[in-house]
Amino acid sequence: MTAPRTDARRQTSTGSGTTKPVGPHPRVAAWPLAWKPAALAALTVLTTLGLQPDPARADDRAKRHVSVSALAGSAQPVGALADYQWDVRPHAAWGAEVLAGSGPWSAGVRGWRSGTTQGLGLAGVTDPAVHTTSLELVGRVHLASWRNVGLEALASGGRLAIAWDPGQLVVDTGGSPVTVTLSAVHEWVAGTGLTLGLPLGRDWKWSIETERRWYGLDTAHRDGASVTLARQTFGDWDARTALTRRWEW
Repeated sequence: MTAPRTDARRQTSTGSGTTKPVGPHPRVAAWPLAWKPAALAALTVLTTLGLQPDPARADDRAKRHVSVSALAGSAQPVGALADYQWDVRPHAAWGAEVLAGSGPWSAGVRGWRSGTTQGLGLAGVTDPAVHTTSLELVGRVHLASWRNVGLEALASGGRLAIAWDPGQLVVDTGGSPVTVTLSAVHEWVAGTGLTLGLPLGRDWKWSIETERRWYGLDTAHRDGASVTLARQTFGDWDARTALTRRWEW
């Protein structure tokens, strides 16, 4: 029996204890077009509300500051992961961020979690959920302002955990059952993005941002009777909105 295609790090085990990785060759990633209408609408709101001048903004950028943000939005795996039967549509994501800085610069830590599903196409086997959780260092710099609306650039880097639920499946092959273990993956992840922010009074801010992140996975795919191993780069597109509480001195 040909082993089912699953994730990039899957191993199948039989009663003899032998293992072999299986996976197809990925395709080229595509821009998440579904985000464009929502992003344009949010940008219109920000720029419209930003028409009121903020005389204190120049003084604020010279101060030391600490901020805490609640994050919500979506994460969309790159299209290449569709060849591993990942659902690459945008899925809900959430997290939190803590920053400290001085003037236009700030740095801190961000936690970000999302998930999707992976189709196995096997009768009697439930498709597993795929959970992605990252803990990253984040750096931000204020680039420009237009009235009340501020533009920031960000860079991030840290560790990403990819886990499957359930983590072990039993496949009926008509003879001895085959146990498929979906082992958790831990990889480095890095990203860059842009943020538009609007002050809500003196101490609060609402912002939207988009970020492209990259991470690598060890992959395997069949080439005739052999299995080809490779190291490939994947990633995701993240769209977030943040509600931030800021303290300055």
